[in-house]
Amino acid sequence: MLSLKLNTLVRDLARWQTWNYALWHSLGCTILALSSVWLFGVEPSIYLAIAAACATGSLFASPAIVRSLGFDAQRCMAMTIASTLTMPAVLLVNAALFDVRQGEASLQLDMGLYLQRLVIFIVLPMLISLLSQRFVSQQLLTKALTKLQPITMLLVFFFPLGLMGAFRQTFDQSPQDAGHYLLVASWVCLTIFTASYWLYRRGGKALAMTAAITATNRNVLLTYSITGAFLGVEYLIYMGALQLPIYLLPLIVRGMNRILERRAAS
Repeated sequence: MLSLKLNTLVRDLARWQTWNYALWHSLGCTILALSSVWLFGVEPSIYLAIAAACATGSLFASPAIVRSLGFDAQRCMAMTIASTLTMPAVLLVNAALFDVRQGEASLQLDMGLYLQRLVIFIVLPMLISLLSQRFVSQQLLTKALTKLQPITMLLVFFFPLGLMGAFRQTFDQSPQDAGHYLLVASWVCLTIFTASYWLYRRGGKALAMTAAITATNRNVLLTYSITGAFLGVEYLIYMGALQLPIYLLPLIVRGMNRILERRAAS
């Protein structure tokens, strides 16, 4: 947040294109992902997990990942905030469409916890950024951010290790089942990434890559936190399986970017 211009971020959030993206990120990707796995005959027991993951906002780390690849972190942050703000409504819609009831319990969201996370990950960082940019010189901020960026990226790549417990247990008990979850998660990520890039390609490579990365990264822990046990063990396993394709994404994007640059140069 310290490197972003908050007045520009507010203007980005006021643009209808940002909220159009948020609808694509949630409802559009839900329809696309579930349609694709249905065509391949994936068992319905995992549909709710996929729908819940597709409803959630982008990772708060997405702008850092986008910046490390040389793309627009400012635009990515606006997309991340918009997709996070639309998340509760889309979660309820997806639950109603794909699994109205889980046993005898209907989906209830912990909005108190959700608002707390918004304050911690969005409101407070914006406030700190505003105060820092007002009272600290830009030169000092740039120097500090340059030194902190490698540490930030290291922490980003360590984060998924804490979300893979259920997936690891499934792998220990049945590598075949774990492989199936990983295959489905990888296919969903690939489908969303490719479709998002294609959808935004007219805005240029930078916007297309930013949209594709932001749409593929999913804040699945926030979804689980505010839904409690409603999503079941399938979601925990799927959440763990998602981490591998999501966090390999920067390496894949870097390779894609080099290929596109070579084609443009030739």
